[in-house]
Amino acid sequence: MKLKELMRVLITEEMRDVSVYKEEAAVFGAASGPGEKIREVFLRVSEEKKKRLKLLGRMSKEGTGFRQRKTETARSIEASLRLHETCADRTIRLYRDLHKLINNPESKAEVIAVISGERAVLAEIKALRLLVEKAKKA
Repeated sequence: MKLKELMRVLITEEMRDVSVYKEEAAVFGAASGPGEKIREVFLRVSEEKKKRLKLLGRMSKEGTGFRQRKTETARSIEASLRLHETCADRTIRLYRDLHKLINNPESKAEVIAVISGERAVLAEIKALRLLVEKAKKA
């Protein structure tokens, strides 16, 4: 994938995630049990994704054209967490590809920080999935 195309894919993915995490924080955050933790994590991740969009906008020099979009949410928290886990894996791969294609040392360092942040998000999603499974069994 060429740099410009990769940037567009990353911007699209991050825009979708900002909207989905925010919507799902409201939908699943009201649930009893782990709902409050889900709400907290999803809202924080949504804010992190907004910051990444600003970074991508600076790197692409074309901006992101970000607009809050109406998005479909998953029908269950379990489905949501599975989807977020898959998306986080993909996002990590895309940022690794971006790291290989860029030459600016400052941008490379920022991308490494984003990869690290996305790995932390992935770990949190996996922890939430375990928490939800545990709550279902109780």
